[in-house]
Amino acid sequence: DDDDDDDEQQIAVLPEGPAEQVAYDWLKGLDGGRGSLLRYFKVLRDEFDCDFSQLAAARLETPISPGALGRMEPSFFEALGVSQVGHRLLLARGILALPSE
Repeated sequence: DDDDDDDEQQIAVLPEGPAEQVAYDWLKGLDGGRGSLLRYFKVLRDEFDCDFSQLAAARLETPISPGALGRMEPSFFEALGVSQVGHRLLLARGILALPSE
């Protein structure tokens, strides 16, 4: 139901400060600007402080399965509350593309 998506967009948490804005823009850009991943912004802020080095830490040294999802720590998606495979894939690709420290 598209109406539910609109409601979710309206109650979305907005970024405060430059670090949050960067994370917000990054999330929004992962799906080509549609903003479907912005529902995870509040958790990203509350659990990971919008800190990309914390997000990058969810990458696995040794993949557990083929593809982008196999290179991510599964508990990361649980922490964010991401159940949709498409959203997991978009987030995984975005995190795997982050620069290594």
